[in-house]
Order: sequence, then C-alpha cells, then structure tokens
Amino acid sequence: MVFDLVIRGGTVVDGSGMPGFLADVAIKDGRIARIGRVDEPARRVIDADGAIVTPGFIDVHTHYDVQLDWDPLASPSCSHGVTTVLTGNCGFTLAPAKPEDVPWLAAMLSRVEGMSKEALAAGFRFGGGSFADFWRRHDGVLGVNAGGYVGHSAVRRYAMGDDASERRATEAEIAAMQELVRQAMREGALGFSTSQIDIHVGDDGREVPSNHASPEEVIALCSVLAEFDHGAIEAIPRSFAAGYDDKDRELLHAMYRASGKPIELNILTPTPQNPMGWQTALEFCRESFRQGVRVHPQFTTNKLELHLKLADTFVFDEMPVWREVLTSAEPERSKRLADPTWRARLQAEWDDDESRAVAFDLGDLEVEAVRDPAHSALLGRTVRELCEERGQSKLDTFLDLALSEKLEMSFRTRMSDIAIEFIGHIVKAGLADPIVMAGSSDGGAHLASFTGADYSTRLLAEWVPAGVISLEQAVWRLAGMPATVHGLRDRGFLRPGAWADVVVYDPATLSCGEAYLARDFPAGTERYVVDATGYRAVVVNGEVLLENGVHTGALPGHVIRGA
Repeated sequence: MVFDLVIRGGTVVDGSGMPGFLADVAIKDGRIARIGRVDEPARRVIDADGAIVTPGFIDVHTHYDVQLDWDPLASPSCSHGVTTVLTGNCGFTLAPAKPEDVPWLAAMLSRVEGMSKEALAAGFRFGGGSFADFWRRHDGVLGVNAGGYVGHSAVRRYAMGDDASERRATEAEIAAMQELVRQAMREGALGFSTSQIDIHVGDDGREVPSNHASPEEVIALCSVLAEFDHGAIEAIPRSFAAGYDDKDRELLHAMYRASGKPIELNILTPTPQNPMGWQTALEFCRESFRQGVRVHPQFTTNKLELHLKLADTFVFDEMPVWREVLTSAEPERSKRLADPTWRARLQAEWDDDESRAVAFDLGDLEVEAVRDPAHSALLGRTVRELCEERGQSKLDTFLDLALSEKLEMSFRTRMSDIAIEFIGHIVKAGLADPIVMAGSSDGGAHLASFTGADYSTRLLAEWVPAGVISLEQAVWRLAGMPATVHGLRDRGFLRPGAWADVVVYDPATLSCGEAYLARDFPAGTERYVVDATGYRAVVVNGEVLLENGVHTGALPGHVIRGA
C-alpha cells in the first residue's frame, strides 16, 4: 500500500487523555489508516522528530457564519491548530431566513458581534433560505471543517417577523418555531443556541429577538432535540455573570430534562458587579452534574485585552445611556458625544458602581492607532496622562480624542498585575475541573475589539509548561472533549478510521504573538488578529492546510452536519 501522508517519528497525544507515545501516523483517503510503525511508502512524509502530534483542535464557540464567505480558512483560528469550528452561537445565525429578513439579521450580527457593515456588504453572499441552503454553499470550498447551531433569534424572526423583537410568542408561534428547529436539525444542525443577556442589542436599538422569549418557549424549542440522536445546546442565560440565579438554574435544568442533550455555557469570568460570579457558576455546574445534568462552562486562556473605537464598539452596551448614544447614527452620535449635557449623563452612569459594566478605568485606555499622522505623538499614551496635561476629566479627554478622528481613533486596555493574577486563579480553577471545556475564542466576532483565537496555543505553550495541566489533559480539552460533548463522530481523536485532522507542533518554539490590526477584509476593512509560531503542519481531512503557518492552497474542509 502507498499511503497519502505519513507523519513520522512524533510523540502522539491522541486526544483521549492517555499518555503520549512515539509512533508514526499514516493517512489514506482522508482518514487515519494506521498508528504505530509505518514502513510502507507514502506520497508525502512529514518529519515529526521532536514534535507533538495531536488531533486537530475544535473551537466550540465561534461566529464565523459570515466570515467563511470570504475566508474559508477561518483565520486566525486555523493558525492556532483549529481544524473544526462550530458557528451560530448565542442564538445568532443567518438561517433559516426569509430573503427580506437577511439584511436585518446581518445588521443584528454586525452590532451584537462587532462585524463590519462594509465587510458584510462587500463579502457576504446569502440571499435567504433554509439551514440547508445556508450551509450547502460551503460544500467543497472550506479550508477547515465547519458546522453550526440553529439560532433562536433567526428562528424567532422567521416565525414572528418584527414582533420577534417586541413581545412573547403565542402557542401557535412557538409551535411554528419548533418546526423550524426540527427542520434545521434534519438538515444537519449541530444543535440549538440561545441567549438572553442585556448586552445583546440589535442594530435597531432593541434587544435581540431571543431576549423576548419566555422560559416556556426556550424549553419547548430545546425539547425538539430529544427527537434526534445528535445535538447539543449552547445558552447564555440572563444572569450568567452572577453565577445563574434561581430562575435561570431552574430553566437550564428544565432545558436539559426536555432535550436530554448537553448544554454548553459561557466562560468563567468576573465582572465589575460580580467579581466572584465565576465561582458561583462553577459551583452550580458541579452540583448540576451531581444531579445528572450535563452543563459545561468554559475556561479561557486567551489575553483578555480589549481594543475599541467609538465608531463601532460594543464594549459599553450594558450601560443604557452609553448604549443609546453609541447606537445612534451619525452625525447624531458625534453630536451627542460633544454635548456637555450628554457628557454629564455619560459621566453619571460611569460613576455609578451598579451601572458601570466594564472592568477598566477610562484613564487606563491607551491610544493604540491613529488615522491622522499629525496625531502620531499620541501613540502609546494613556488617557490619564493626557487628561492631566490638558486639565480635563478623563471622560472629556477620551471623548475629545475620539472625536478628533471622527471616532476612528483606536484605544486598548491593559490589565493590571493584580487583574492578571486574579484571572490566572480563575483559569486554574477551570483547568482543574473535568467538566469545564476550553474556549472561548468568539472567532469571527468583535473583530474591532478582541481576538481570542490564541486560546489553544496559550494553553499548550504557557499553562502546560507551567505544570498547571498535563499535555494529555490539555489536548483532551482542545479536541476529544468538545468532540464528545457535541457528538462529532470521527473527530477529536487520533485513531484508525477517524478523519485525519492532525496538528504537528514543536513544543520548544510554540508561542503567540501580540494582537495587531490587519486591513485584510472585504472593502479594505480592519480586524485584530494574533499569529502563532511553532506549528509545523495543520492537516485537515488528510491534506496539509498550513505548513509552518503558511496556507498550502488546499481547501479540504467539510461541512459538519449532525448525523
């Protein structure tokens, strides 16, 4: 036999959690043919001496639904060993959709998930239709594997029209939504997603459709999944930041009982109002498992830095006055930001400890990028430094700086040493608990504010060498566990017969770069990306997708459909 590809002489960590071992990995017709000693010839051989050979990583929380239209690699996730992305999280999908609703849904995604309207207009090509219609367009043209949930907000908009953003549904409307979820599951949806947090506000200034659903509606839609032998649920209840209140705990348990399917929850993270909400959430999840209820929160190992410009940020949306101003159209937005009366309202809300929903001080914001070369001396300077020089408040300085470049000046946050230590404590707690999944990159979303695709590389390059988690357990969290939770058959493990999604990396050189602004999206729009070094090869379905970080030109990815 002549194999298509042999990865020779590496340490195989197979995704199961068992100890690594030296072996060759042979691939034929897109699948793993043998693990062990391989002496037969191959059309191509990758030298894995000194390298680690793992299953491709599975990123469970992304919003690549739109980006895949112009970027079939789902970058930068692929650069960090990700070979499969799950899209359609938080209830936000573009299908099912009536043709006349696609622009509304796209605008909602643009606002909630920080996607450029210009990039959407230039690069997104879906005219409406079913879940199957949406994904059929990607067959044969993907670099990575991709599949998605069916989203609550899209289903609600389809069944209720504009009323979806206004009121609760009737019994007949809930039944219609159930049929839409049922159809999507038949067409390959990997599950159902929903969210109900206040920060999710559409382009029209109203809370997104799923926020208006009753608990009975959410449970009814989840119950459809009990009819299928595949599927998972992704949910962000309203009180997740506080660790889930009694109503949401009851709701999550009812969703599980109605569906019988695992539930993926959001990351364990502190907020200004709930610094220990992450611990309450983890304790709730542990107790749920003791009761037999499968709920999986996520830990995050990516850098929790934010980049923002007032032209298109979501960062302040949990504060009603800030949201009202920053969702207003131009020139009204700039007019309000310059108005002393509006500034007084913004300041009052910021000063109210119960209202302020961001974890940074305005003074700590640092000028990261400018459009006008005359402002280059501002780069790297903080709002605090500049407000002291100008004799202004931090708010006035921040807003004046933003207005000086028509709200296009970019700022970044930097975490204090104390905050970094606290976040590290939370990550360690998540790594120590077997029910917590790796995440959450939010790939494809918040492109002007955040990039989290480095979570896999940081887990392997920083937390494994520090002895916080073993290499085998880290690979299980990145590959085997998400495949198991989401029922992805023949993915997430290195074993004969499985699809050959494989990562080969050098542990001595594996590392992440710093996030930087790239102007590489449709219509010349920008996004933040983060690169990695140390990945020798990323293989998708038996073909080398990336070699030393460079795309080979291959597009071997599959649309992952529920069986």
